[in-house]
Amino acid sequence: MRPATLSEAVRAMGAELQSPHVNPLVSGAATDSRKVREGDLFFALHGRTDGTDFAPEAHLRGAVATVATRRLDVPTLIVADPLQALQKLARWSLLRPDAPTPTVVGITGTVGKTTTKDALATILRHAGKRVSATAGNLNNEIGLPLTILSADPRTEVLVLEMGATHAGDIQYLCAIAPPEIGVLTAISPVHLDSFGSLEDLAAAKGELAVSLPESGTLVAPAGAPETATGSGRKLEQRITFARAGGADLVASGIEGRDEGLRFVANIAGESAEVRSPVFGTHLVEPLLAALGGALALGLGLEQAARGLSRLRRTGLRGDVYRLREDITVYDDSYNASPAAVAAVLRYGADQARTQRRRLVVVLGGMFELGACARAYHREAGELAERVGVDLLVCVGDEARWYAETFPGRTLFYQDAASAADALREELRGGDYLIVKGSRGVGLETLTRKLRESLALV
Repeated sequence: MRPATLSEAVRAMGAELQSPHVNPLVSGAATDSRKVREGDLFFALHGRTDGTDFAPEAHLRGAVATVATRRLDVPTLIVADPLQALQKLARWSLLRPDAPTPTVVGITGTVGKTTTKDALATILRHAGKRVSATAGNLNNEIGLPLTILSADPRTEVLVLEMGATHAGDIQYLCAIAPPEIGVLTAISPVHLDSFGSLEDLAAAKGELAVSLPESGTLVAPAGAPETATGSGRKLEQRITFARAGGADLVASGIEGRDEGLRFVANIAGESAEVRSPVFGTHLVEPLLAALGGALALGLGLEQAARGLSRLRRTGLRGDVYRLREDITVYDDSYNASPAAVAAVLRYGADQARTQRRRLVVVLGGMFELGACARAYHREAGELAERVGVDLLVCVGDEARWYAETFPGRTLFYQDAASAADALREELRGGDYLIVKGSRGVGLETLTRKLRESLALV
């Protein structure tokens, strides 16, 4: 954020200043006392812990003041709700009249948000733009304002992931950071225990399109539900993308190679070759979404395509590496949904077949699928058989449902640590191993243990 005086921050948040005679500069914000830097405001949120317990540590680390609901033994700004104060400060910092306002790009969807965000930020940096983007997947009511307040003051484009677990979440985030450009990556089953149906989920994601100004642009997959694209909303530009015809921006000549993904992007009679060091043909759509975002910002297709050659994805998303005895691992363990599991199974099967390797798949359960959870797991089990999985390793209670429709060899483990210990003995030289599961399963524990015990020497 552009530094502000403490009194300016107080006015922006509607806070009560405990020590009005002191007016230092505020240069950032933190909700974790361990991450406080000199000049930050520390926001004492109340969740699993009470943030006020950590105010002394934040003060010692250089916090200008703690934002809390009551007076503390350190400099304190008193507010009714520290989270709302954080959000108010972020909005004020973004829209303050004495500084240029960056163009905000909001990205939402059920899968591919982080890859699209990483890809678009990479394209823009390669084009010489000053870009700030969501770190990791800090895409909720806490992470988004923290991203804004940690942005470089010279930022020209702010690329923000916007997640949702309930109706109204994205509309709320857009009120904090009003977007000029919206990117919808996909609509597929996730968080159905919160939304109830795919139709309600699509409507919730459509809050991004509805929040755009008439001068805005929406980038969205061709064929997305009308509720997800705000079809009645008048916008200056809409860009659709798809693998084939029927869209503005399409991909052709798709190839998964040893060095990464290759395809040709086409729009309005113009084409450009994309070569990106990421693995999996299921990543074509997120890369197209990023290209669409770049086009909406005024970049040319060729320039945007060149930028994708520099892409590095956020960790645990499609990492490919080798272990001892020529075992290849496709580590996509960060999270899982039915569409993402299906895409990874198809990609891994193609790679294993091409390389003539045995296909071993570790699947953790898929969470937050509501009443249809068992059916979605059973569908994935059926697909695992169709694509030729040789050994299916199920981790966690929900993962048992995969085995109900997979007739091949199956192993079951309650947790990732025990699965890793057993898997070391099951793997053979030359295997192709896929690891995929919801975040709560903790499959990064499995991949870390395998990398430690079967490291190349």
